[in-house]
Amino acid sequence: MKTINFLKHKNIILAISILVVLAGLIYGVITDYVFDIDFKGGTRIKVDFNEEYQESDIKDIVSTITNQVPELQTSSSGNNALTITTQTLSEDESNALIDALRVKYTNMGEPTIRNVQASYGKELLNTAIIAGIVSIVLLLVYVAVRFRTLGYAAAFSAILGLIFDVSFLFAIYGIFKFPINSTFVAVLLTIVGYSINDTIIVYDRIRENRRLVTKSEDPKDVINHSITQTMKRTIITSLTTLVAIGVVLIFALVKDQETLKQFSIPLSIGIAEGTFSSIFVATSIWYSLDRFINKHKKAKNK
Repeated sequence: MKTINFLKHKNIILAISILVVLAGLIYGVITDYVFDIDFKGGTRIKVDFNEEYQESDIKDIVSTITNQVPELQTSSSGNNALTITTQTLSEDESNALIDALRVKYTNMGEPTIRNVQASYGKELLNTAIIAGIVSIVLLLVYVAVRFRTLGYAAAFSAILGLIFDVSFLFAIYGIFKFPINSTFVAVLLTIVGYSINDTIIVYDRIRENRRLVTKSEDPKDVINHSITQTMKRTIITSLTTLVAIGVVLIFALVKDQETLKQFSIPLSIGIAEGTFSSIFVATSIWYSLDRFINKHKKAKNK
């Protein structure tokens, strides 16, 4: 098997990758991220009209009653069902809106009204942050112990790779304006899991191959050879996952399921990026850190 030189342009690839992520993050901050009701609070009304409706008509009715532009999402829970999301409404506003909808749609079923407090979103966000920190710490310990023969640079580079993946996901949400909600948390944890799995597989092969070479051999050759050996497995795993997600995406597009689209689109992009990160980002960072540490040790010994 011919070894591919993945580290040949590592500095250029890292620089471009970081610039793309930074550009996405800055764009998201400047244009504002979209926070769903799960995080910012609001009112969610689920209603089954039991007849054909036009979204433009629904928006006009909601805007007239509440002076807001609502978010509409079709639902498969009934015939012509719809979820209407607005900023928090008072009881009088909710009742007035329901009455106006009943006038327009006489076959409408009994609606379900749910008010979500902003404090719930803060609690959800805090829980997600704590879970992320705990996961990173545990991964750091696991990688440091399992790949201790590669040095602590392996653990730190794996974590830096994960930070890159998380930053990339935030950039995607900032660029495409996907709403940040509980679905975002699920996408984030899934991508982190896939990415660290790919990274560990590559590191494991590096560790095995390092035992078979002399210490005088350039670590770059071992890394390139290890990535080449695991490339087929990594690509097949990612493609298999992407095919499954693609089926979900097609269903979401056909049925106009907004929640599934919000899950499948960023997840597809994230898994593809996670594969790229494991091959080009994490290993490049590890190689650079390892060289820096070794040079520092040699200089100190002299």
